Amino acid sequence: MKGIEILAIATIVACGPPPRHDTGDDTNTGTDATAIGDGNNGCADGTELVYVIDQVSARLSQFDPSTKTFTDLGYMNCPATSGATTFSMSVDRSGTAWVLYSSGELFRVAILNNLACTSTTWHGTSNLKVFGMGFSTDEPGGTTETLYVGGGLAQVQSSYTLAKLDTVTMSATPVGTETELPEMTGTGAAELWGYMPEASTARIVKFDRTNGAALQTFMEPTLGGTGAGYAFAQWGGDYWVFLIRSGEPSTNVYQVDGMTGAIKSTTPTTGRTIVGAGVSTCAPTVIL
Repeated sequence: MKGIEILAIATIVACGPPPRHDTGDDTNTGTDATAIGDGNNGCADGTELVYVIDQVSARLSQFDPSTKTFTDLGYMNCPATSGATTFSMSVDRSGTAWVLYSSGELFRVAILNNLACTSTTWHGTSNLKVFGMGFSTDEPGGTTETLYVGGGLAQVQSSYTLAKLDTVTMSATPVGTETELPEMTGTGAAELWGYMPEASTARIVKFDRTNGAALQTFMEPTLGGTGAGYAFAQWGGDYWVFLIRSGEPSTNVYQVDGMTGAIKSTTPTTGRTIVGAGVSTCAPTVIL
């Protein structure tokens, strides 16, 4: 890969720093900024990094934002409907990747156990066949989390549903609507963010988890255009957009400043069409 940048050694604060964007979301009450977790926080090894999947090939890779490098872990072999391709993913604190296929089928993939794939009973129910998703802790610094999904029956429609998906009962509870099909990421600070891929521009939005309203918005005209594939993750207080536009040979990784929305770096990839990025709520939300 070209354009690798090595960051200075820093102290990582994970699993419990307060939110960096105080915009009135009453789910964010704040915690001790030095909290790192007490060793019994349910965070499996490796869940502090970002994971991505390629379309069609179903290759799952680990992405380390501190070095902007990928480590390929292998190819998933989920029993999806013939012709279906990977569509989106998220990762929980136990190291399980939740992977959605274009058929509306949702699978559990053991990142730390040879990518073993298990079917779930979710098959595009509740008018949610294709969606972006992200886990968010139920309270800042907490150890319990909820999976939020945003999408609909098709990739192109007039509006999309934001919902909470119960990963035990495989049932969804709608909480609001969105104008675009978002890719989403949650944080250990109990926040939920999304990348909204409009053609003329693009937005990164902090969602109110109770009704889907935009609590904060960064306009990102550089990330506009006709997208062929996109994914989104939070890490270290910044936002990472994985984007391949129509006509581009492979995905570019854009690092977006979490405080200002400015693009801090662009890292090209070779031979990657990334359509899903998963990061657990164990990932750092602040780099000191």
